[in-house]
Amino acid sequence: MKLKIFIISFMLIFSSYLFSDFELELLPKFGITDSWTDLTKGVWKPKVDINLQAGYNLPVNKGMFKGVSFLFDFGINTGMISIAHPDEKYKINKLDTTELYGGLALKFIINENPASIIDLAFGIASGVKFIPLIEGIRRPTKIPYSPYVRLFVEDRIYATEKIALVAGLDIYYEYMFFDKNDRNRLFAGYNINQHHSIGADITVGLHFGKR
Repeated sequence: MKLKIFIISFMLIFSSYLFSDFELELLPKFGITDSWTDLTKGVWKPKVDINLQAGYNLPVNKGMFKGVSFLFDFGINTGMISIAHPDEKYKINKLDTTELYGGLALKFIINENPASIIDLAFGIASGVKFIPLIEGIRRPTKIPYSPYVRLFVEDRIYATEKIALVAGLDIYYEYMFFDKNDRNRLFAGYNINQHHSIGADITVGLHFGKR
């Protein structure tokens, strides 16, 4: 009986400590992407992204360094697979896409002025993006996927001790893997082997978690 009481008490204390430092961010993003291949030059495209980050904040509170966050990085975005004509500057084969991604993020939090309601956060996220929905392609031989790395910086403007408005900027790089049997449909018949993307996003969202 004493053992059960001890285990329950330990779990309650541990969970209250753990979840007191849980944080969640809902981060809509609006940006542009530049994509190019081994045969074609860059093509600029708009992008809309809904990013969700959730995880644990480890308080440090040494000088201006407030803490570090270990987060899961999830999201969905709309995009486009498109290439430039090799001899011209116009776009061809514009295929609208819906893309899902997941990965991990590491975030550092800084505040130089303890009296300020604004914290600065910066970090890196990395994972894999999948493209299950491609306009005009019902059943690709293999779902295209792209490992990604994203660098970001954010201002958190606190309205309360647990809710903040987030305004930020990020840059990212992606490299797409695809089945060669799908090249004709993805790239208008061109014998393309490599597909790269870089881009930038503006973020306006919400942060939930103890400051």
